[in-house]
Amino acid sequence: MLKAELHVHSTYSDGRDRVERIVDVALERGLNVIAITDHDTIQGSLSAIDYVRDEHLEIEAIPALEISTSNGHLLAFFLEDEVESGMSLIETVDAVKKKGGISIISHPFQIERRGVFKPSLFSYADGIEVFNAKYIFGISNLLAERMAKRLGKAGIAGSDAHSANEVGYGITTFHGDLRRAIEEGKTGIMPKKIPLKTQFSYFFKRRF
Repeated sequence: MLKAELHVHSTYSDGRDRVERIVDVALERGLNVIAITDHDTIQGSLSAIDYVRDEHLEIEAIPALEISTSNGHLLAFFLEDEVESGMSLIETVDAVKKKGGISIISHPFQIERRGVFKPSLFSYADGIEVFNAKYIFGISNLLAERMAKRLGKAGIAGSDAHSANEVGYGITTFHGDLRRAIEEGKTGIMPKKIPLKTQFSYFFKRRF
């Protein structure tokens, strides 16, 4: 079984830590795949790919970003280039496909975090983030998991880490090739909530 961290932000957007630090922590925590999913830019993930290659590290970094659509946030993986933000979710999913990528609806039903909440939109994406490690009660995760099962979509987990210390709480598990596992709906999750103290610490450091 292989383990992937598929939702992390770096200093290329609103994260606190540089890509190199994030990748090093992912290695320390036994992860096999890391996706830097900065807001509306693929540059963080490309920097991770370069770092892994140049340092000959035993981890795979994949191209990725989190796109701001007019209907909420959307994770995109394996694409060849950036996708314009601000389009509808349906338009964005189509643009991701044209660039060779796959799309995952991130932290759905969490309206305060710009999560998608319209049920009619979920069928367009390739998968759904059924566990986001940043939550208080977890109701949104439960709804997301039910939606994924109802639609027969792949479910992934993500830490939504904004610091290296938060990496590895929401882990997606798979066998063989990650992309194929997502496309075939053969992923699993290892869910662990980021402690509220850690969540609030980041929030207050960003605000004050």
